[in-house]
Amino acid sequence: MTPSDLDPPLTRDQLLVTAGIMAAIAVAALDSTVVGTAMPTIIGQLGGLSEYSWVFTAYLVTSTTTVPVFARLADIHGRKPVFLFGLALFVIGSVLCGTATSMPALIAFRALQGLGAGAVQPISFTIAGDIFTPRQRARMQGVFSGVWGVSAIIGPALGGVITTTVGWPWVFEINLPVGILAGAIIWFAFHERFERHPQPIDWLGAILLTGSILLLLFAVSEGGQLFGWTSPLVIAMLAGSVVLLVAFVVNARRVAAPLIDLQLLRSPLVRAGLGIGGLAGIVMFGLTTYVPPMVQGVHGGTALEAGAAVAAMSIGWPVASVVAGRLLIRIGARPIVLAGTGMLVVGSLLVTQLGRIDALPFAMLACAITGVGMGLSSTTLLVVIQGAVEWQRRAVATGLVQFSRTIGGAVGVGVMGGVLTAFVGAASSAILDPVARGTVSTQAAAAARDSLSAGLNVTYWLMFGAAALACLLAVRTMPDVSLGHELAAGAGGRAD
Repeated sequence: MTPSDLDPPLTRDQLLVTAGIMAAIAVAALDSTVVGTAMPTIIGQLGGLSEYSWVFTAYLVTSTTTVPVFARLADIHGRKPVFLFGLALFVIGSVLCGTATSMPALIAFRALQGLGAGAVQPISFTIAGDIFTPRQRARMQGVFSGVWGVSAIIGPALGGVITTTVGWPWVFEINLPVGILAGAIIWFAFHERFERHPQPIDWLGAILLTGSILLLLFAVSEGGQLFGWTSPLVIAMLAGSVVLLVAFVVNARRVAAPLIDLQLLRSPLVRAGLGIGGLAGIVMFGLTTYVPPMVQGVHGGTALEAGAAVAAMSIGWPVASVVAGRLLIRIGARPIVLAGTGMLVVGSLLVTQLGRIDALPFAMLACAITGVGMGLSSTTLLVVIQGAVEWQRRAVATGLVQFSRTIGGAVGVGVMGGVLTAFVGAASSAILDPVARGTVSTQAAAAARDSLSAGLNVTYWLMFGAAALACLLAVRTMPDVSLGHELAAGAGGRAD
């Protein structure tokens, strides 16, 4: 091994900024798992099972469509101010969610949360890409995933305890102290120097992309139930979504600084990564959204048990991320991604059997295996894509990785929500709440459980289909790349 193969030890500033990134990742992880655990109880108390998916979809839509905007702003104005602004929005949205007294209000505040998450999540990893070399980055991604995993493991248990004691509003307020801590660390410890390159923001592109996604999600999640899948209105919404997407692409080719740099899509690595990430997002968000109703509504479990099932994914993910970071340096990306997508197939196939096997350990096993698949594939793709672009495009590239996963999750959750809504009965909301289910007659409760189980079973098979497509795409398109010196970070800017 030559001296050039060795990385210098981490500096004090790197360690402090790493702590800030970890706190920010913890905020996002706590939000995703705590909220998922509490949602069945929230639905039971506020009603509106038909709006269940929109509590998640609203968050995903805003966090997805704003990622390219925040990424472009971070490349123009620096990572720090954009990160802090997004974190402030996220914390404010969290506090407001805790005050919601109706489903529409909760959905609106979740959308505000998503606006902030569109900056926090991708820019956290962009900052990591700036301050570490590619080899350090491969190792540290395992550490970041470990923090995510620990927070996510604590989240469901904490969410279950909070929901059954002081009440569900406090599952949102928990983001306040963690968010303040993350912001304070980044404010004082992160000092970046870079060359400013002022560019106009492609606001027209942002509007076109947001409109396209909103039309698509409303058509697949609500349109079929409200108007019928073959109704002229639903067809018009789907057609409008396609038209706006085409207009977005045309606009991106015309403007000097497009919202999404289409030149990045010419890279086989980026194309493969985004495709695999989008399909994996369907599996990931589908699991966290629709496993708790099975455990709590169909099998009669508690919020704590529902959280334990989802938390198992958070155990497999960080462990696999650490392994992926180590193996990436030795064997390259392709075999790791193939193994990861293969594990997604196995895990999601087990999830399809949750309706038949009423055993919490089985649900935890299925989620844990799925988490292993996410850890192997997502960590590897993020590291190699970040290393393949220069500093000036790293935020956009990182944002695209996040964008693909969240847009996949948003569309997937929306489609699954439409399917579930078509199956559920009038009493399904009540059986999700351990208190309210006692007011439902035995016959009505049994019918509600059957309809809920049937709908969830279809959503699970949709998840399996997405996992199988991700594996097939990885086999056919994932290039054989490794971390070499040619992937060194660009010299356009750095953090001290």
